Amino acid sequence: MGEWIPVVYRGDGAWIGIMPSGGLGVGIETEGRVTLEASNFTPMWPFLERKFSECLAEFSRTWETLKKGGVPTPEKLMELTVGSAWGSGRPYWMRLAVPWVVDMADHSGFDSQFMQEILGEMTHSEVVAPELRDRLRDASSKSAHHADGGLNRRSTEGD
Repeated sequence: MGEWIPVVYRGDGAWIGIMPSGGLGVGIETEGRVTLEASNFTPMWPFLERKFSECLAEFSRTWETLKKGGVPTPEKLMELTVGSAWGSGRPYWMRLAVPWVVDMADHSGFDSQFMQEILGEMTHSEVVAPELRDRLRDASSKSAHHADGGLNRRSTEGD
C-alpha cells in the first residue's frame, strides 16, 4: 500500500483510516500513527461519546474503504470497540460502552455470542448505574431473540 489514507474524522485532529501497512489505524491528516489492533482499539473509544446510530451510519457509509483494513464489517469494528472499552477496567469508558451495547441489541448484524457475554457482564457489574440494568436486561432479551430467530449473522471473514 505505502500511504496513510484518513477516512473517518474522529475529532481532536485525529482520523481513523488505512495505515501504510494496510491495517486500520489512527493518525492525523498527514500521518498514520498506530494500528487499532496494536493499540487494543483504544483510539476508537472517543466514538463512544457519540450516538451509536450516527457512528454505525458513518462507518457503514465509508466501509468500502475501511474494510481494506482487515476488519470484515462495521459491526465487528463496533464489537471490538465496546469489547476493548468494557475490558479496560476504566469506569468512564466502560459506562460509555453500555448505551452502545443496548443499541447494538436492536440490530441483527452483531455476533450473538459476543452480545450475550457482554450483556451478562454489564448486567452484573457494579460499574453500571442501577437504572441501566433494566435496559440491559431488555437488550439481552432482544439479542437472544435475534439469535434464536436466525436473524443474527456472524461474519466468518477475518475471524
